[in-house]
Amino acid sequence: MNVYDFDNTIYKGESLFDFYFFCLRRDIRFIKFFFAIIYNVLKYEFCLISNEKLMKLCEKYIFDALDMCPVYDEWVEDFWDKNIKKIKPFYLAQKKEDDVILSASFGIMLRPVCRRLGISEDNLLCSEVDIKEQKIIKLCFRKTKPEMFDQKFGDVKIDNFYTDSFNDRPFIERAEKSFIVKGNKMKEIKNEAS
Repeated sequence: MNVYDFDNTIYKGESLFDFYFFCLRRDIRFIKFFFAIIYNVLKYEFCLISNEKLMKLCEKYIFDALDMCPVYDEWVEDFWDKNIKKIKPFYLAQKKEDDVILSASFGIMLRPVCRRLGISEDNLLCSEVDIKEQKIIKLCFRKTKPEMFDQKFGDVKIDNFYTDSFNDRPFIERAEKSFIVKGNKMKEIKNEAS
């Protein structure tokens, strides 16, 4: 089994950030989220925010944004029509049917792209929201990533793990081979056969 982080690993950039700008181009009212998003994305990238704080911020902003966009599912499909090209060539060349995708991004964003890539919804581990209840069900972030993986797959062997961040150390250590991805370049950082 190969396991991949999504944003900045197989996708060039942060998909939620890109989706925000996609929405902003369609509706200028999304400008009200601009500074909060930049500030909190930076905190997330540098691991300066707790899971609890991140969950509260996400709930605050995501449901405000969804209320402004009642046809969000159509916008998500339109977004992937334009941005599927940002899936990196290395991934397209080696993808397999049983790949597992891990992401802090939300399922409402990632299910459509996984469907297009031929990745089973069962192999997508990501943050999830309950739109009707306006509540975040789970955040796939830091320590919850390996917890979610273990709940779903148990102690299954990970052949290869790909990420853009050493924050995914539990997977780096667990996999037989691990790779750090920067842009279109990969560097092997662990090989149990060596």
